[in-house]
Amino acid sequence: MIKQPITAIKYGEYLRKSTDDKEKQVLSLGSQRDVLDRLKKTYQLTIVETIEEKMSAKRPGRPGFAQLIKQIKSGKINGIVTWAPHRLSRNSVDIGEIINLFDTGILKEIVTESHTYRNNPMDIFMLGFHCLQAKFENDNKAIDVKGGMERCAKLGIYPGCPPLGYLPDKAGIKGARKRDIDPINFPIIRKMWDFMLAGTHTPYQIFTMAVDNWGLRTRTGKKPSQSTTYKIFHNPFYHGEFEFPKKSGVWYKGLHKPMITKAEFDRVQAMMRKPDNPRPIRNYFAFGGCTLHCGECGCAITGMAKTKKQQNGNIHHYVYYGCTKRRGACKQMPVTERQITANTEKILSDIQMPSSIHNFMREWARRENDKQYASVYAQQEANKKAHELIQKKIDGLIDMRSTGLITDDEFQSRRSQLDEENGRIQQLINNTDKNTETWLGTSDNLFTFAEQAVKRFKNATPEHQRGILLSLGWNLAITEKQLDLTRESWIEPVKQIAKGVNEHLSASEPLSSLSFKAELEKFLNSTLMCSLLQDVRNFFITNPTETYFSITDKLDKLL
Repeated sequence: MIKQPITAIKYGEYLRKSTDDKEKQVLSLGSQRDVLDRLKKTYQLTIVETIEEKMSAKRPGRPGFAQLIKQIKSGKINGIVTWAPHRLSRNSVDIGEIINLFDTGILKEIVTESHTYRNNPMDIFMLGFHCLQAKFENDNKAIDVKGGMERCAKLGIYPGCPPLGYLPDKAGIKGARKRDIDPINFPIIRKMWDFMLAGTHTPYQIFTMAVDNWGLRTRTGKKPSQSTTYKIFHNPFYHGEFEFPKKSGVWYKGLHKPMITKAEFDRVQAMMRKPDNPRPIRNYFAFGGCTLHCGECGCAITGMAKTKKQQNGNIHHYVYYGCTKRRGACKQMPVTERQITANTEKILSDIQMPSSIHNFMREWARRENDKQYASVYAQQEANKKAHELIQKKIDGLIDMRSTGLITDDEFQSRRSQLDEENGRIQQLINNTDKNTETWLGTSDNLFTFAEQAVKRFKNATPEHQRGILLSLGWNLAITEKQLDLTRESWIEPVKQIAKGVNEHLSASEPLSSLSFKAELEKFLNSTLMCSLLQDVRNFFITNPTETYFSITDKLDKLL
């Protein structure tokens, strides 16, 4: 039966397809369009705005979603039609934005295929639950993928795309495919090693011959870049070993067929080693050296020194940073070093917190960490019991084999399954304990960084300014002459924490007051602040913490 139209509500349609490979199972935009058209016809909805977006919702900063929120706040629309709640958000910032629009009465309804969410406690709770469930699934995927890659490495299988000359075994098990030789590129690259070992050609000459004469191509059929040659000659994978993770110092013996011997590899490294008298650096660019990349095309941002001589004899020196445009046309304009410096100072100022409350913040992080650990303690105990049960099964299996109740083949098959399950559970136990300990140290470094970074940045040398900037993350981009940190999702929650703390301090009594300490603890333990801290904790647990705040421990020595 056709329901009566709700004439008081004007709806905006929102369709989103993530470009992230991990979300390929989601309906395409075309399929979402069919669902929304059916909802529109069934409920006779008034659609005044349609927004389609191809971007992951795991982090805030989607332009299409921002446009949707703007239309709601302006009063143009007061309802949303979408396929499911997780199309709107998979991160805590955007979830809070939607719920806040409900709380203020600006947003009236969200119509989905399975449910219509209205401004009442139960619907808002269910909306938040479904969005947070989607966020939980995404956060868990990163941990599962990392654990799977480590298991592959221990088996001698390189956990990533193999270099030129090798191919993954398409017939193997997904996620654990062995590395086979490429029948086309393997002999070509072996020939490149032979020419390099002979010492008769430079790497560039070898690259030119390989591409123009021998037909070297990437797996997609394109000509490789010149830098590929240097990557080949520096990659230990070709002599049968690999390091995982990169720069971890943990090496594994690969199951793949080596292309060269270890002695040949070491000889090439000696031949390609830089001379003892390198050319002096004429210009040092504080934010060069692949510190930043272009937010539009992804190319590196490089520094440029310009000198302008005026007719009156004055000489002015300028430093610009611009996209290398190696991948084609790019609309991003160069930005001055002064603009990057000012932008960085602004970001560091936004996360700055007074050092006088450092102990408060550290204790707060410890208490919240204990709460989080308590919530997973039951699961941890279940994992330990499962580990003990598997050990008993293994012991029983050994007894069965010794008495001849099962054959060798049956023993090996069942023992292999138990060992794999036992390893998985042991990894879960180790990860939980490690995450709990690691976060406490990271949180202390985070608060120290937030207190000191802006002051240290202003007084630092260019080399140290680069180090402080890199402490913000590894995925730093320049978009429209501004630092784009949307992919470093820990920064926005820390900004909100710092803003709340600083506003609270300005309106409170002196720090020595006992009533102030009680009031500050009450404020830090509020639902909003604990939720923000939890977002930061989740980010650093699922990301390698050695990338962040690496400059913190060295600040006193460097400056």
